[in-house]
Amino acid sequence: MEKKPQSSGGSLKGKISKDELKDKIRGVILAAACGNSLGGSTIGLNHKEILATAGSSLRDFVPGLTRSVLPDHKAGEWLPECFLATDLAESLAASDGKLNKVDLKARYAALLSDKEFLASGPGAQLLKGLRRMADGVAPPDKSVGALHVSAASRAYPCACLPDSDEGFRVADTAVEQASLTHLDKRVYAAAAVLSDSAGFFLRGNKLDSEEQVRQYVRREHDLADRIDPRFAEAWDDVAPDLDYMNPACQLPYSLLNIGHEVNELVPTAVGIFLIFRHNLEEAICHAAVAGGETDTLGIIVGALAGGYHGASQIPERWLSKIAHRDRLENVAEQLFDMWP
Repeated sequence: MEKKPQSSGGSLKGKISKDELKDKIRGVILAAACGNSLGGSTIGLNHKEILATAGSSLRDFVPGLTRSVLPDHKAGEWLPECFLATDLAESLAASDGKLNKVDLKARYAALLSDKEFLASGPGAQLLKGLRRMADGVAPPDKSVGALHVSAASRAYPCACLPDSDEGFRVADTAVEQASLTHLDKRVYAAAAVLSDSAGFFLRGNKLDSEEQVRQYVRREHDLADRIDPRFAEAWDDVAPDLDYMNPACQLPYSLLNIGHEVNELVPTAVGIFLIFRHNLEEAICHAAVAGGETDTLGIIVGALAGGYHGASQIPERWLSKIAHRDRLENVAEQLFDMWP
C-alpha cells in the first residue's frame, strides 16, 4: 500500500467497559455467523421470490428454499464466508494479533480438501481464488473474479483487534489478508471499510443522530479514498435517497437483488445496516430477504450489527442452533484476551 489507512483507534477512551467490549467482540463473531446462515437459505432468489416463499421477513434458520442456489443448505449451518472468516480469526489469535500470511495460506489451502467447507457451497470464483493462492499463482486483476466480495466479507475479525500505536492496525490487517487472493485495490478498500466500520461500532461509537450517520459515512469514504478512489466513489452512493433517521418497515428498491462485486454489495449491506441499525434482529432478517447474495449480505450486516449491539442482543433461538458455536465462542474469547 502506498498510504497507510487510519482506523478505529485502540483505546476505548472510557466509552465502554471491558464487559461491554467482550459482549461486542462476541457480537461481531456470533452475529456474523448467524446472518451468514440465515441468508444462506435464500441465495440467488430475487426479493419477490423470497417474499412469496418466506413471507415479509425470515426470522428463523430454515433449510435452503426451493430454487435457491443452495437448496441443500441445512438450518444453522455455516456458509463459505464464515469458514474463511473463522480461519482468519483463529490465525490472528494464534499469531498474537499479527497477520501471519504463511499460517493463513495454509489454513485456506486446507479448506480445499475440507468436506464440510466444500459442502457449504463455495462458488467457482471463490474456489478459483483459493486454488491460485495455494498454488502460488498471482490473483487475477481483470477477470470476472477480480472484484468478488469474499476477501472483504471475511475480513470482519480484524475489527476485533486492539490497534497498534500507529493507529491503523484494523484497516491495514484487513487489506493484507485481502491481498492473499485479490489484486484489485477496490477489494482492499472494501475490506478496510468493513473492518473499520465494525471496529468503530465495537469501540462504542453510536449513530443516534443524522449528523453522526453523516460523520460515519464521511469517515469511511475518506478511508476508502486513501486506498482506492474508485471504491470511494461507489461508497459515496450509499443509498443517498434513504431516510436513515425514521424507522423503516421494508427495504427500499435500491437495496434489492444484489450481485457479488464489492462496489455494489458492500455499500448495499452498509445501507441495510444503517436503516435498521437500532435493532440487530431486524437488520439481519432484512438482509436475508433482500435478494441476490443474501448469505454475504447477512454476514456483513451481522458483523456490523453485532459490533454495534453486542451478542446480548442476538436471539437465543439463533445462538442455540448456529453450527460450531463452541468454536465461535472460543475465537471470540481469544480475540478479547488480546486487549490490554
